[in-house]
Amino acid sequence: MDYREIMYTNVEGYAGLGGLQERGPFGITMAVNLDYTGREKCEKGHRFGPFIRYCYLVHVVLDGKGLYRVNDRTYELGKNTAFVIFPGVESVYQASFEDPWTYCWVGMHGYNVQEFFNRLHVTPDNPVIELTDTEQLEESVAELMNACNMSHANELIRLGQTIRFMGLLEGKRRIDPGESGARKYPAHVYVKYTLDYIRTHYQSEIRIEDMSDQIGIHRSYLSRNFKKETGMSPKEFLINYRLEKSALLLVNCGDDISVVANNVGYPDQTAFSKAFKKKYGMSPQKYRKTQRTAMIRDDKDLDLTRPIGKIAEKKTEEKAEQKAEQKGAE
Repeated sequence: MDYREIMYTNVEGYAGLGGLQERGPFGITMAVNLDYTGREKCEKGHRFGPFIRYCYLVHVVLDGKGLYRVNDRTYELGKNTAFVIFPGVESVYQASFEDPWTYCWVGMHGYNVQEFFNRLHVTPDNPVIELTDTEQLEESVAELMNACNMSHANELIRLGQTIRFMGLLEGKRRIDPGESGARKYPAHVYVKYTLDYIRTHYQSEIRIEDMSDQIGIHRSYLSRNFKKETGMSPKEFLINYRLEKSALLLVNCGDDISVVANNVGYPDQTAFSKAFKKKYGMSPQKYRKTQRTAMIRDDKDLDLTRPIGKIAEKKTEEKAEQKAEQKGAE
C-alpha cells in the first residue's frame, strides 16, 4: 500500500484516521478491510449528507442524540445505539440541536462484511443496532487510531482491531432472549457443544445457566433444543452420564463409595446414593457386590486347565447335545 495515502487528524472535538482503503497486510483483498475510522463530538445541528458511501460505515453513538435518515425513513437515535450506512445507499444524519451526539465510526469493506451484517439482520431497511454498552467499542476505535504510524506492524494491528470491533458489535448487541437473530449457528451445534462440555466437566459443578451463558444463548433455547436432539434435558443427561461413569468405577476400582461419588461430581454421598438407586434399583454398595459376583461366576464357567481348542470342541459338543435333546422332546 502507498503510505502517503494515510491521513491522521486529531483536533479538538474530532479525531480521524483515513485514506486507508487497505488491501490487507499481505497485499491482498481480505475478508475485512479497514477504510477509515474516527471519533467526533458534534456541534449542534451538525449534518452530513445526503451522501452515498462506497463502503460499509458503522457509527456508534456514545452520547447525546441525533437523526439518521435512509430509504425515506428517519430514526431518532441516542446513546448505546449504532447505525449502519450501506454502500451505494444514499443517507443523511444530523446531530440534535438540544443535545448533539458524540459518536465514533469504522468504515470497512471486504468479501465477508455483507455476510456479517446479514447474520445480524441489519439491512438498509433495518439499519439500527441497539447496544448494551459502548465502552469497548469506543476503546477499539481508539486502538485503531493509535495504530496510525506507517508500518507493517500497524497494518496488522488495524486488521485485528477491525475484526475485534465487528466481534464487539455483535457481542454487545441488545437482543430479546427468544430472538432467532441472537444465535449464530444451527441448534445442533450448540447441543453438540453442550454434550462435549458435560463429558469434559462432569466431575465439577455444572450449572445449565453457566453453560448457556458461555455459549451465548438463552437457557430455555438450549434446554428446548437439547431435549429435541437427545430426548433428555441437559440436567437429566448430566445426571445419567455421571451415574453411568460411577457404575463403571464401582465395578473396576476399589475406592470407597464416597470417593466414587466425589469423582463423578457428587460431593454429597447421600445424594449420590439416592440418585444411583433411582437409576439402577439398588444401592451403589449392592450394585458393586452384584456385578462383581456375576463376574466371578462367569470366570468359574471357564475351564482354564484345558487348551483353548478343547474348550471350543466341548462347547460345540454341548450345543449338539442340546439340539438332540430338544428334537427328542418334540
